[in-house]
Amino acid sequence: MNLAESLTPASRRVDPFPHYAIEDALPRDTFEALVAAFPANAQVMQGGPAGDNRRYSWSAHDALADAALDARWRAFVEAHVSQPFLDGVLAALADEIRASYPDVEARVGRPIHEWRAGLRRRDTFANADVLLDAQICINTPVVSAASSVRGPHVDKPNKLFAGLYYLRPPGDTDTVGGELELYRWRNRGARFDGAELSPRDVTLAHTVPYRGNTFVLFLNSLDALHGVTPRAITPNTRYFFNLVGEIDVPLFDLRARQQRTRGLRRAWKRLKNALAGRETRSGQRYD
Repeated sequence: MNLAESLTPASRRVDPFPHYAIEDALPRDTFEALVAAFPANAQVMQGGPAGDNRRYSWSAHDALADAALDARWRAFVEAHVSQPFLDGVLAALADEIRASYPDVEARVGRPIHEWRAGLRRRDTFANADVLLDAQICINTPVVSAASSVRGPHVDKPNKLFAGLYYLRPPGDTDTVGGELELYRWRNRGARFDGAELSPRDVTLAHTVPYRGNTFVLFLNSLDALHGVTPRAITPNTRYFFNLVGEIDVPLFDLRARQQRTRGLRRAWKRLKNALAGRETRSGQRYD
């Protein structure tokens, strides 16, 4: 069983951009088994510091190489870097892919229904058309003040789609925040800081609660603006499964949309954080 099997026409939404949002995406017993077997934070962090609301993403390539990975999670990760999963996602997104990127099949070199799945960081575009990752992810407890792991942004231009599956434990009844926000443009002429936008350049259109067994999937584009709401101080970890599909051709150009003084401002920000002793880097190695 994989999450692509839950992608039905009835779960498709068009506002503020086409996406799928499914509650109870998997049978309840499957979800509860995954929650019960979720790897310990230390296993996901792979020796990194807990920090304060820090994200860690344990990639499929690394997780599957760890003999200590629980068998249920091994099977779940393997299912989401497989050809059947890719076929299900592409079937759900094909019309939108063609409408948004009419030349992408020619650029990839074959029609969408023939695209081959590979494992990111193991395979290459020489033997695959879409490199998949299925990451076991956490955001560590929030220690000092409410914070967001990421504000409004788009994903990297070579990412075809993004998926998010929440694994909030049933016993976590007091976490506040950590919800997915979907935005529409307020200022289409706004420039990016990397892939990030200022909150003043977007308008909130929809919020997907941080609710266990909820699955969200969308095609990446310059309109697929999303972010995460701040979490209040909490000893709880935020648990989720991150799904990635990359292709060998960029879907859009972010370089032409960059803020002109970005390099100087980022250098100044890094210096201020270093002088204050703040750790701002994400714990994830591969997004």
